[in-house]
Amino acid sequence: VADAASAEDHSVSSSLDRTVAWGGGPQGIDDGTLVTLIADEGNSSPVRLDADADNPAWIAPWQGEDRAIRALDLDDDGERAAVVVSDPSAADVYGLDVDEFEVTDDPLDRVTTANEGLLDEDQVPEFERVTWENGDGIEIEGLVYLPSDFDPEDPEPRPAVASVHGGPMSYDAPAFDFDFPFWTSRGYIVLRTNYRGSTSYGREFSERLRGTRGEKEVDDVVSGVDHLVERGWIDDSRAFLTGFSYGGITTAATVTSTDRFAAAAAEHGIYDFYSVFGTDDNHNWHEDEFGLPWENVETYRELSSLTDVGEVDTPLLVTAGERDWRCPPTQAERLYVSVKKQGVESKLVIYQDEHHNVGDPDRAIHRIEELAAWFDDHDPGTE
Repeated sequence: VADAASAEDHSVSSSLDRTVAWGGGPQGIDDGTLVTLIADEGNSSPVRLDADADNPAWIAPWQGEDRAIRALDLDDDGERAAVVVSDPSAADVYGLDVDEFEVTDDPLDRVTTANEGLLDEDQVPEFERVTWENGDGIEIEGLVYLPSDFDPEDPEPRPAVASVHGGPMSYDAPAFDFDFPFWTSRGYIVLRTNYRGSTSYGREFSERLRGTRGEKEVDDVVSGVDHLVERGWIDDSRAFLTGFSYGGITTAATVTSTDRFAAAAAEHGIYDFYSVFGTDDNHNWHEDEFGLPWENVETYRELSSLTDVGEVDTPLLVTAGERDWRCPPTQAERLYVSVKKQGVESKLVIYQDEHHNVGDPDRAIHRIEELAAWFDDHDPGTE
């Protein structure tokens, strides 16, 4: 909070050791009280803030751990709030009185029904939070989306998609994403790992990737899959891997270090940190962490999955956006050609006129169908 007259400022939330959530931003209830959304342990939840002191208080005990509040806005009087609430089945806008943030029972009044009936009942995934120890003995949390007919207590092992979020300074929360019911309605379990480097678990956890790439996050993702195999949830031979942006980087790093997955899809990633320098919008970030590439050649080579591409045996689908200025398509081309030259099955898909996403509806459908076909073609359970 800043004083408009003196320009002096002070934090009112630093004691939380958490970041503002996606869709957050402070809203004024009155002259001395604010409310905002904070990212906390794989979720987005509201916090009441004292404008004069660092004395935050978590509110909304009715939210639970299986849904996220993705946006929040107050009326001009600070008496009524609108929130976007998202869970694995859908997302809609709800209203409540501001003083109802403190109550125990769910106070939400549904405002929109835009997504009502979006999924059939048997398409809505079940949701579980799981934790496990990685190879360094550190507890990692993941969000698991399960087919509606799956019984975690009496499991029959299923194929699985380990889907890695981007960032890396981002996090997964229990919210609707079309990809999840797409996979679970086809019988897959989806694991979303909040690996080291993710936000919402404190600053120290989010900065564990600083100065390194391709080891810690790979360990966290792979150990999560192994954990679910041990629990009898995942068929050991039918695990698949994908990720977009930093998730694509992690996917490529994973297949250079293990043959754990039956097939993988690296989407819109960077695979040679040396050659990409200056051709993307990440160069200031990379310079801050790793220095300049011509002064730290070995460091940049060690960060890059292309350096170890000779170790890849996993069938690999590679995608990119033609106009992506964050992870240029030349990176995807280099990875694809390098894998293909070794006789490992690989496929390259470049989405014309797309940037660092696949936004056109027809292309978005094509993308998910490409992934599904790639995994199905390399599924030992369907051969």
